[in-house]
Amino acid sequence: MSNSNYHFSHDRSTIQLLNDLRLSYAVISTGLILLGFFWNNLTGFDWQYLVLIVGIFSANVFMFVVNDFYDAPHDSKDPVKRARNLFCSPDTRKIGKVILYASLCLSLFLGAIVSLPVLLIIVLFDLLAFFYSAPPVKLRNRLYWDWIFVFLWKTLIIAASYVYFFGMDLSAGNSFMYGTLTIILLLSLISQLDNQIRDFKVDKTNDTNHSVQRLGHERSSLLKFILLIFFFAFSFMFCYLLDLYITMILILVNISLYYFVNPNKYSHVPEFISIWIVVLFLEYFTTFFTHRQQLLFSAWIIVMVCIAVIHVKRTNLFKDRTRLIDNYPSFNETLKK
Repeated sequence: MSNSNYHFSHDRSTIQLLNDLRLSYAVISTGLILLGFFWNNLTGFDWQYLVLIVGIFSANVFMFVVNDFYDAPHDSKDPVKRARNLFCSPDTRKIGKVILYASLCLSLFLGAIVSLPVLLIIVLFDLLAFFYSAPPVKLRNRLYWDWIFVFLWKTLIIAASYVYFFGMDLSAGNSFMYGTLTIILLLSLISQLDNQIRDFKVDKTNDTNHSVQRLGHERSSLLKFILLIFFFAFSFMFCYLLDLYITMILILVNISLYYFVNPNKYSHVPEFISIWIVVLFLEYFTTFFTHRQQLLFSAWIIVMVCIAVIHVKRTNLFKDRTRLIDNYPSFNETLKK
């Protein structure tokens, strides 16, 4: 009996470990390294580029783990965060430290294999991750620096990708590069704001002193609303000027979700943005595609739509909206009018 309990606990901790490390977020952030490949007209993908991808992924893992390491005293006060943070439990603290040092060393080692400029970028990335969470600097608790950090974090990943394909030649930039860079960095800031607004009450009890706590929930929500309007307007006009009509339709669908979903689920709507950003890149480069690649592009759009449908069902976006309408007849009458 004791052995079966042990194995069950061991299996569960292994699966839970993957979630606690937030590897999905590390994968998504690492995806920005593909920008250089897209900007280079989908050419230049080789084994060394794979080394770069793994190196940036390791740096992202280090960033999340080092944040948990220094947040452990605060996270231990909240049941949800305590369960997620490896350093809040004596049973997982050791493996947390192993992953912390292993991800740091691996990111530096792989960066050195690629090139000296890439190594320097990864060094800056790891230092930024450290100073974001570690006292006495702790950038996350300094007004606006937690938002500046998001820009620097994503910019360094993109810079590594750019340097790999174009070297130090800044003249290789064009309007498509600058436009997509603006879209991605704006989305990063909005996501950071959304996370801080969502955790406002919990962070307030833990004396977390980030920018949203200082600005207040109402002003921060207003700022997020303004940024979302600018973001969608800029993205739509950018796609219009480049004749990216499929992406324009997906942007309009994304915006329309704010009308159909429960207001309590609004935070889930921006999660669909990453889908049409991927389509944006693929649609832009369709002129470079062969007939087979055109078919793959069409298949990819279908896959993106399926992912969106699965996400809608998983979060019960429209079901909750229906329930809200049923519970409030006056709201239902307003919609009919």
